[in-house]
Amino acid sequence: MPTIITPELPDPTQPVATLPIAEMSIAEMPIAEMPIAEIPIAEIPIAEAGRLLMAGELAIIQTHWPALRLAADTTAVHETRKAIRRTFTLFKLFAPYFAPDELEPHRATLRRMMRRLAPCRDAAVFRLKLAAYNETAEPPLTKLADHWDERQARADEKLREYLGRRPVIRRLDRYTRLTVSPGMGLPRGKDRAAPLLVGHALPALLFQRVGAVRAWGALLPTATPAQFHQLRIQFKELRYTLTFFEPVLSGCADLIDLSRQIQDHLGALNDASVAVELLEGMKHHHDEADRYRAFQQAELERLTAGFLPLYAAFDRPEVRRELALTLADL
Repeated sequence: MPTIITPELPDPTQPVATLPIAEMSIAEMPIAEMPIAEIPIAEIPIAEAGRLLMAGELAIIQTHWPALRLAADTTAVHETRKAIRRTFTLFKLFAPYFAPDELEPHRATLRRMMRRLAPCRDAAVFRLKLAAYNETAEPPLTKLADHWDERQARADEKLREYLGRRPVIRRLDRYTRLTVSPGMGLPRGKDRAAPLLVGHALPALLFQRVGAVRAWGALLPTATPAQFHQLRIQFKELRYTLTFFEPVLSGCADLIDLSRQIQDHLGALNDASVAVELLEGMKHHHDEADRYRAFQQAELERLTAGFLPLYAAFDRPEVRRELALTLADL
């Protein structure tokens, strides 16, 4: 395998790291750089599958890095947050197959980024939905809109300042090394253990995620916004896990599609809940804030009531049987 070259410190306006792989054959490439269609994913070690998937999410962050660093671009913020969320799910799924605490420093690095990204994303979603409301509102909530334009600008500036710090680049560089270095960070004595492949481990991983979602079912008729948020996290982990391994789950197309519908619904529900919370904490423009809060509260109630039929479509024996039969063929 060729030597992996990692730059000392990437330019903050460029992706975090690159590898000289253009002339390599598939056999010579680090596994994290192999085209996904060329990898028999069910037949590779579970830890290296995790490394491959982590590298894929990091590549998304790298792609959006210039727009994120220079302009806190809204799309870059959104896509980076999604990539980090998926990476958190990967850390949870694959931590047992790496050395103890190997992934924790990288989780902390990405969590710090998320804390700066969150206000940018919340402000952007709030402004987008307020703009849609103002198209038909009479009179439009112009003072509220101006206030949130200012909040967006402040949040964006804080994000750009943070991403410009050299320690942030160094921490991301260390994470890059892990994602492109097969064998790095694995437990000692792994050579004495039987090789655990994706096909061996995936059934348990997926049914753990299904069980974590189903545990919330009995609470749904009286669930609070905070409980719906926790359910959303569990559904997100299930959806991400299904998506990670979609190439070997062709028999679960209906479940994957349903999980996406549910996640979209829970995302809209969460946006309404966050908007209500943000408006309740406002210290300015109370009249306009109260008008818009009433609208978002009604939206929250509508989405809450509409979730139960979606959940009922998911929590059926037929859905679990379809998943089990697909996994039996791995």
